[in-house]
Amino acid sequence: MKIIIIETGGWGGIGHYAHCLCSALQDTGNEVALLTHARNYKLDDFEKKYRVIPTFQGDGFVSDWLRLKTNLKKYPGDIVHFQSLISTRRDWVAFWLSRMLCSNPRFIITVHNVLPHEIQFGEKLSYNLLYCAASGLIVHSRPSQKELISKISGISKTPTTVIPHGHYGEIATDDLLSRRSAIKLLSLEDHRYIVFFGAIRPYKGIYNFLSAVAKISEWPRDLKVLIVGKPMHGVTEEELLSAQKYHNLEKKVVFKLEYIPDQHIPAIFKIADLVALPYIKIDQSGVLLAALAAGRPVLCTPVGAFPETVHPGIGFLAAGLSSVDLKNALIQAIQKRKLWSEMGDRANKESRDLYSWDSIAKKTISFYQEICSQSL
Repeated sequence: MKIIIIETGGWGGIGHYAHCLCSALQDTGNEVALLTHARNYKLDDFEKKYRVIPTFQGDGFVSDWLRLKTNLKKYPGDIVHFQSLISTRRDWVAFWLSRMLCSNPRFIITVHNVLPHEIQFGEKLSYNLLYCAASGLIVHSRPSQKELISKISGISKTPTTVIPHGHYGEIATDDLLSRRSAIKLLSLEDHRYIVFFGAIRPYKGIYNFLSAVAKISEWPRDLKVLIVGKPMHGVTEEELLSAQKYHNLEKKVVFKLEYIPDQHIPAIFKIADLVALPYIKIDQSGVLLAALAAGRPVLCTPVGAFPETVHPGIGFLAAGLSSVDLKNALIQAIQKRKLWSEMGDRANKESRDLYSWDSIAKKTISFYQEICSQSL
């Protein structure tokens, strides 16, 4: 089978996901090509068995779709599988045109999030039209599938399947890196760390988290909270520093507010003793799967696939989304600090058993075959 994977950005969580999926699909004996961004692609240093075809330039919806059309003609595939889109508001037009003009478009979309985190006017309708025009949809959890069915009208006619998000062991770990070297690499002081990692956006609940930390009076002297990532989409460095000062968190919270290159990601998880994901909204998180693969226990809120993924053996699940709920979960986690290492070992084993890319590739191929048989 010839498989074309579309990932328009070339970096970040979706870029990593596309790389892992392409590698696993190629290992099943299929021919895989990744069409990605021509200039912003950040995974050149990763070892690959699949083909990478620079395609997108971000200079306009029509221009990028014409380049995509040209490359799909040059490198035809039995399946065209989208991990990210060109324009969330307008891609549905191209999908519907393809459906009308092509006998078998076989466009698959992985629905990493049913709707955007920061939804704009008209996007719900756009996504409705987009999903209904696809040949098939993949979601990462039963809650996401339920949300998809409830929010997108007419979706019952589109084949949909649940395939878990794979672990990020290749990206999050480096067996040759010591904790001391990681501390030095990141220019940090040698403390124990609860880590919040990733692009800092409103839906990730950073302000609730800071408020929760502030509410805990008996805080261990050797434990710090490390907030590491680039503020984006309405979160600013100034606001975060103001919140730190407002809550009197200068001695508890350390900020590293910058984009972390891929080669430094293993260092983040090497120094983390616990990884916090206090999200207000999410379907599934690559950071969560990276933390588990790196052997780190997690603290999460009960949103999206988190309750399906996190249990007391590998982490802590807050009762709700408020700062009080987070405070209570943090207190419980701190009281069980002696178990963090054991929980991390269990998380590592579980992630590689339940979220292996080999298993995900087989399930994905099975779905492709289902779509192809229905298209004949």
